[in-house]
Amino acid sequence: MTGSKQVKTAVIAAAGSATRMWPASKVMPKELFPLGKLPAIAHVVSEFVEAGLSRIILVVAEQNMGLMKGLFDPSVRPPEKMADDPVVRHFESLMERAELEMIPQWGNYGNAMPLVLAADLVGDEPCVYAFGDDIVFGENAARNLLGIYRQTGCPVMAAQEVEPARKSAYGIAETYVERGIHYIRRIIEKPAPGVTDSNLATFGRYLVTPDLMRQLRETPPGKDGEIWFVDGVIREMAAGGRVCVSPLTTGVWYTVGDPKNYADAVKAATESESSPARQPVLARRRA
Repeated sequence: MTGSKQVKTAVIAAAGSATRMWPASKVMPKELFPLGKLPAIAHVVSEFVEAGLSRIILVVAEQNMGLMKGLFDPSVRPPEKMADDPVVRHFESLMERAELEMIPQWGNYGNAMPLVLAADLVGDEPCVYAFGDDIVFGENAARNLLGIYRQTGCPVMAAQEVEPARKSAYGIAETYVERGIHYIRRIIEKPAPGVTDSNLATFGRYLVTPDLMRQLRETPPGKDGEIWFVDGVIREMAAGGRVCVSPLTTGVWYTVGDPKNYADAVKAATESESSPARQPVLARRRA
């Protein structure tokens, strides 16, 4: 089976509370924290546009809607002395090429809820889903997801190997390989030591098929009364569906959700912007 339906739409969850970044997040959502000259969410938009996904739905906390609209307001032009800056020109190009829609977050919490809220706008077609605070430098993760979907027709989760001591903080995928594609055998959320030998941590980039979307819309609240993406994946697998993993190869995944990881992401973004070989998506190759 191959993915015959064209993927045209992406959804970005941009409604997190960022409690670990308080008090900075008191006045600015973490998705707008700067990584170099670009806010974090602009890096995600850039990734999607470069992958050919021009229709992008942002699910935004209502209190931050004005800030998000301000960032992507094309009527606000850059200062004259910055107009020829490569990063500024890249950002201006994004606003010309992307068709952005914004809807407010409401209802239940959980990392699947923004996608569920956007489901009617997506319609009965596949889409790419991202968390607005997960950034990848050095590789276009969305393009990888699309490639695996075209080969298999299955949902796809992006992943990266992490140090064994850190895997208890993530959802870890155990996989088997078939014709060069990683398929999930089991996914374990924040495993205790000794539960799994896998170090493959999934992160906020997903290719969502219509079947998986239906599972997510029917997924009841789980841990802490919230709607979790991984619970929908488990339901899809229990119903006989297969789910793939797309491990990063040359890229590095960063998050802006806590001070240590945010500092690492800032360093990576600054290095990418200052590099003479800066890629269109501000990519930084792994040393």
